[in-house]
Amino acid sequence: MNSTPTRPVDAAQRSAFWQDVHTDHDVDGVSWWQSVPELSLSLVDATGVGVDRPIIDVGAGWSTLVDHLLELGYTDLTAIDLSTTALQVVRDRLGPAGEAVVLQMADVLDLHPARRYALWHDRAVYHFLTEPDEREDYLASLERCLEPGGHLVVATFGPDGPTTCSGLPIVRYTHAELAAQFPTYELLGTAGDEHHTPWGATQQFTAVHLRRPT
Repeated sequence: MNSTPTRPVDAAQRSAFWQDVHTDHDVDGVSWWQSVPELSLSLVDATGVGVDRPIIDVGAGWSTLVDHLLELGYTDLTAIDLSTTALQVVRDRLGPAGEAVVLQMADVLDLHPARRYALWHDRAVYHFLTEPDEREDYLASLERCLEPGGHLVVATFGPDGPTTCSGLPIVRYTHAELAAQFPTYELLGTAGDEHHTPWGATQQFTAVHLRRPT
């Protein structure tokens, strides 16, 4: 893949871009890979969402979050991504134990779900949304997906984090700046992480836990 890719600007380009990323790299050949997503797991636990409640992980890629949530007893899990290659890796990894996990190719900027979720988790998408209209589309999808009173967990690169990821520009956020992206939501907690990439670099992550009004 080109080391300086053209920024995808529509659904078809986004899908092609992330399909290429997950086809051209091994699982541990991307900077965001974690064998144990400790920050995400701690934030999911902090929400207090019951193990039988519906949870969606957006932009999941190869993430092991659903694997660990299954092990913890969560039973209603959905993961979406633009890469069918990434989702097939997750399906193969989960095996029979993950038959009930919904793995769906979908664009987080244009979600029209048949149901709502108690928890929306995003560690991989929001900081790629550099344009206001993209953030507006994300918020519209969130509003369609998250039930009133539902929990929102979002992580992005922090103010000292990288300025690009997979060759694409990103937006870095402080806790306050990230929470302000969701002005009607109640801020319940903040967290951070110094993520170590598979090749030893350190990336600062900022995360917030918010709740949608009832």
